[in-house]
Amino acid sequence: MEFRRLHPLLRLASRPLLSSSRRFSVYDDEMEQITRPDWHVVMNGKYNKGLAFTIKERQRLGIMGLMPCSVRSMDDQMNAALANFEARPTDIARFTYLSAVHHRHRRLYYRFIKENIEKSLPIVYTPTVGDVVATYGLNFQQAISLFISIHDKGHIRDLMHNWVDEGVKAICVTDGGRVLGLGDMGANAMGISLGKMILYTALGSIPPSTLMPVCLDVGTDNQALLQDPLYVGARIPRVKGPEYDELVDEFMESAVKCFGNNTFIHFEDFATPNALKFLEKYQYKYCCFNDDIQGTGATGLAAFINVERITGRKLEDTVFLFVGAGSAALGIANMLAMELEVRGIPAEEATKNIYLMDVNGILTPESPNPPEMGKIFIKSMEPMKDMMAVLKKLKPSVLVGATGVGGIFNEEVLKTMAKNHERPAVFPLSNPTANSECTAEQAFTHTEGRVLFGSGSPFPPVVINGKRYRPAQANNCLTFPGIALAAITAKARYLPNEVFSVVSHELARNTPQELLDEGTLFPPIKDAHNVAFNVGVAMTQYLIDNDLSNVYPKPDDICEFVKRSLYKFDYRNSLPTTWDYPVEPPTPKPKTKPKTKPKE
Repeated sequence: MEFRRLHPLLRLASRPLLSSSRRFSVYDDEMEQITRPDWHVVMNGKYNKGLAFTIKERQRLGIMGLMPCSVRSMDDQMNAALANFEARPTDIARFTYLSAVHHRHRRLYYRFIKENIEKSLPIVYTPTVGDVVATYGLNFQQAISLFISIHDKGHIRDLMHNWVDEGVKAICVTDGGRVLGLGDMGANAMGISLGKMILYTALGSIPPSTLMPVCLDVGTDNQALLQDPLYVGARIPRVKGPEYDELVDEFMESAVKCFGNNTFIHFEDFATPNALKFLEKYQYKYCCFNDDIQGTGATGLAAFINVERITGRKLEDTVFLFVGAGSAALGIANMLAMELEVRGIPAEEATKNIYLMDVNGILTPESPNPPEMGKIFIKSMEPMKDMMAVLKKLKPSVLVGATGVGGIFNEEVLKTMAKNHERPAVFPLSNPTANSECTAEQAFTHTEGRVLFGSGSPFPPVVINGKRYRPAQANNCLTFPGIALAAITAKARYLPNEVFSVVSHELARNTPQELLDEGTLFPPIKDAHNVAFNVGVAMTQYLIDNDLSNVYPKPDDICEFVKRSLYKFDYRNSLPTTWDYPVEPPTPKPKTKPKTKPKE
């Protein structure tokens, strides 16, 4: 794909002098000689600095007088943004305010999220993103993403040529098949792709102009959406079968043809059968990644490694029970099995203590239609559907919930875990908060504060008998920004499963010992930016060392190599660099030939 490569400021200077609305009725020769940039471009969110434009910049860019004369620093603007953010009465109102900041002041927006991540993460990501998806049509205002519908089949490259930024290096794509615990959300799922890409920049420091959020709109089987007059997607039943597969194939082929073979493609919130199918199909053909399977798997394994560090019980001697057998549970369980094999445990032994339950109970040879990735966990035992019966029989010390069903880890379940183990580990991973299998307060209360806890949704601290407990959040934002950073920086050819083991161990190492001593399994969210960088460096090192990178020659210092690619969160000079030239001597006048007399 061909893009214009003009410097942004040169593009500004190349625009018409003045639009007809800005011309004066009286001719002024002096003013007519002045070239003025298009103020709409200067005020575009990509370039706009608001009151941080210096007086010199305002004068040179032709915007002097279009704003008050005061000049604010970035810190001043950050304080104003925080005051506005906190003044909003609801989380949706805060999301709307931040979206407006993104439209007006992109660099300020990303720095605000980075430096206020504990306050802003629940707004731009889970749990508020669930409300954003549910009301996407109601709040849709402008296109900042790429929608590809089933009706565009055969023309996806044409759509990609319409994209607003050049140099795309990463794409987050969803088809809305299974969004959080909300189910099929069709085209509304674009809110998820946008939320992921916001964190690519805010936490992974990946330049936003290199990112493209995509929704494959193949219809929806959600009748409430089909009957909603404000729904923005195709009002047709969800397309399945060969036509659907061909659309995804065309999307993948078009992405690398338009943006290059190293384009990183992140699959998000596809229904489990499709997520597994496309991961198997594309993993070694493209530089692609499924966050629901591999990102969740890496995050979960990091938690288990820290459980091992706290309890002293080896993973191979631990009994794990996964309640739910969707993409999240399968991703974590398979990552755990791979870790055990790396430790020298034979394959048939590695899965011995890993049990999966779906709606039909423990996976056994009698289970109907077990997922392909779950077959290695099938146990030759009597079918058991009741969770309490399973807990009493197996006595797992690690309980993982990925069901989307709120409250199923009830008081009896939690007290049983506490009865069987001194430090039980409980992971209610379902999002949004209403779908969490239990709350942090329930988990700590019913285990007398002994639980090792990690949830998908954020929960406030819990106080029991005067002691304060900080619930850890098993949030993929601790892994996927670093994974994306490494894949882009290293120009990864493909991402084998072993890469995500590196991610898990690096994330576990980033949890300070003082937090482990308190029973906290993950680093605090406020450190997510540093964690993303460390994960990115470790994974980049692995990709380059194992010939999975297209970077040549090999960098001498991987850390510095990664740093050079990072997005800068500070304002810089908006004017092109100028420099002095020596004064040239006067141009010599051409010599005139003497006139010759005409011959007589």
